[in-house]
Amino acid sequence: MTVMHEPSLIITPQQKHRFDLFGYLVFPGLLADRIQALRTAFEQVFSEAASDIIPWDHIVHHNRPRQIMPMIAEKNMQIRALANEGLLPSIMSSLLGEPFRLLGSDGNIYDCGTRWHTDITGLPYNCRNAKAIVYFDEMRAGEDAFRAIPGSHHHTDRFAKLLKKSIKTPEETVGLSITEIPCDEIPTRPGDVVVFDARIWHAVPYAGKRRHMMSFLYVDKDYQEQQVPVSDDYR
Repeated sequence: MTVMHEPSLIITPQQKHRFDLFGYLVFPGLLADRIQALRTAFEQVFSEAASDIIPWDHIVHHNRPRQIMPMIAEKNMQIRALANEGLLPSIMSSLLGEPFRLLGSDGNIYDCGTRWHTDITGLPYNCRNAKAIVYFDEMRAGEDAFRAIPGSHHHTDRFAKLLKKSIKTPEETVGLSITEIPCDEIPTRPGDVVVFDARIWHAVPYAGKRRHMMSFLYVDKDYQEQQVPVSDDYR
C-alpha cells in the first residue's frame, strides 16, 4: 500500500483567534483529493477489525444504533498518516501550540442523530483541546448538518452554565426542538474537515440515513491524565 505524504497547512492569526473565540473552524475541501482512499481505509478497518466494534446505544443518540471503532488511527497506515503527519498536525500545532499529542481517534457509523452535548467526557474541564472530524457523507443544511453553538466552549461563562442546565432537553426547558436552537449550522461535503473544541455544545439531527465519520482528539502540553475528568453526566 502506498501511503500519501501529507502537506502542511498554515493557520492565520485570524483563524486562531476565531477558534479561540467561537470554538470551531471549518476547512472546506481540505481532504478532497484523498477522501475516497480514506473511505476505503475506513471500510477496511470496520471489516478486518469487526471484533473491535463497540455497539453504542446511548441517550445522547436517542438510544438509536451507533457503531464505534476505537483507536482507528492505530489500525490503518493511511489513517495513521492523516492523524500524525502534515495537515491535521499542522492545524493542531497552530491551535494548541507545541508540544501537543493525539489523545484518541475513532471511526463511527451512526444510524441516529445526536442531541445537544459536548465531547468533554473523560477530559478535565480546563483541558485545552481540538477535535477534528471527517464525514464521508454529505451533511445537508436543513437536514443532518453538524450544528454548534458559538462560544459555548467557554465553560466557566454564565451562558455556558445555563446551557448545561437546559440544552439536553430543549423541548422541555425552552420549548424548542433540536433544530430550532439558535446555532451555526455547518453543512459539509466529503473531504471537508471541521475542527472544534470538545467543550462546545453541538448536535446533529437525524435525517433517516446512516452517516460515517472519523474523529481525532488532540490535547496540549498541559494535559495530565491524573486530572479529574468530566463525568458522562455532563453529556
